[in-house]
Amino acid sequence: MQVEKCDICGRLTAALETCRLCKRRVCEAHFKHQEGMCVVCYSRLSLGTQAAEEASQSATPFRLFFLGLLLMLVGIVVLIVAAGLQGGISVSGGSVIFVGPIPIVLGAGPHSFFAIVLAAVLTIIGFVVFLWMRKYASGR
Repeated sequence: MQVEKCDICGRLTAALETCRLCKRRVCEAHFKHQEGMCVVCYSRLSLGTQAAEEASQSATPFRLFFLGLLLMLVGIVVLIVAAGLQGGISVSGGSVIFVGPIPIVLGAGPHSFFAIVLAAVLTIIGFVVFLWMRKYASGR
């Protein structure tokens, strides 16, 4: 029986395992049998995998949030520019507010019917996108 030194801790032992990635000869204490690698390679691999998973999971909601914020700001700028270019503007508006399953529809102005219909359509599209993203995020 040959006694060798562990490449990680330097302890002399007869039972050394070989890492499948770096080919180090390590003792039982520094070897992950299920993965077939030493603890150094295992920690590097698991840290890299965790970082990649965290980056992919945390980036998407922030991107969607900033996209929505940017679209709102662009809409406000367009409204301000339109109001500045035309002096006498008649304003119409509509909104749909959901309290649980009950919709509350508000509108004012000469073209409020069209504004309410547009708000309702955009609300339905928003719900469909929400349900689709929820299904996609839960793993299909």
